[in-house]
Amino acid sequence: MKKTLLFIAATMFTFSLSAQRTWVVGDDATNFPVSAGIGAGPDKSVFVADLGIHTGTATNTNMGQVEASSKSFGDITYPNRFKMNGAGYPSAADTQTTPAVGETTYYTPTQRFLTIKVTGAGTIKIQGVTGSSSSTRRLFVTNGTSLVGTMVFEAGSAISEQTVEYTGGEAVLYIFGNQSINLYRIEATSATTHTSLTSSVNNIFTDKGIRFDGVKLTNESNLSLRVYNTLGKEVARANSEINMSTLPKGVYMVRAEGVKGAFKFSK
Repeated sequence: MKKTLLFIAATMFTFSLSAQRTWVVGDDATNFPVSAGIGAGPDKSVFVADLGIHTGTATNTNMGQVEASSKSFGDITYPNRFKMNGAGYPSAADTQTTPAVGETTYYTPTQRFLTIKVTGAGTIKIQGVTGSSSSTRRLFVTNGTSLVGTMVFEAGSAISEQTVEYTGGEAVLYIFGNQSINLYRIEATSATTHTSLTSSVNNIFTDKGIRFDGVKLTNESNLSLRVYNTLGKEVARANSEINMSTLPKGVYMVRAEGVKGAFKFSK
């Protein structure tokens, strides 16, 4: 019998009680230091204090760039700005008031987006500024199947604070723009622990076209994904998508055919 050696990362996935989370992306040298971005895509994901930062199909390195550029909002001065450096879907334009191009609406972004996992209804609040002082731009908040709300950052150079109310249940919310927008502070009142991968394991899986959004595993390479419980029993299998939220509470391990890597999670 052929045996496959699997390197299992000691990464545990947990679900916690909802709480307000704040990411001061414009002034947090520990979690968001000045950098050129999260690295080259496609399909690179980094989770920082439960905030998901994703390149999606974008192949350059500057998604999530943190750049020294001082700007004030009220009595707060931010030394840096967090740059998305582009739109969350192809053929986007700053004139678009919804994430739609022709007959296609992008409720799930394809590139340059953030994710926040929430346990239910709550408020998403963002301080930001349009990436171009001459044009009004928008951030869209979606749940993957519908538009939750839109944040409008008017033309100009001043930071504004925008709010979207989410009224649904547990979900991963996507945040993305119709063009580049610079961010300084993000708050979510019902945020919870966002399932994340260590960088090494994440790279192993994304190199094979396997993407994880905090709830579902998808597989662009059509490899066989298998989920096992602590007794070694296979509890789920798919060549495209596995919805983790359907599994009962417990500890599980996910393996991909032909991939020298695996990870385990608990819920």
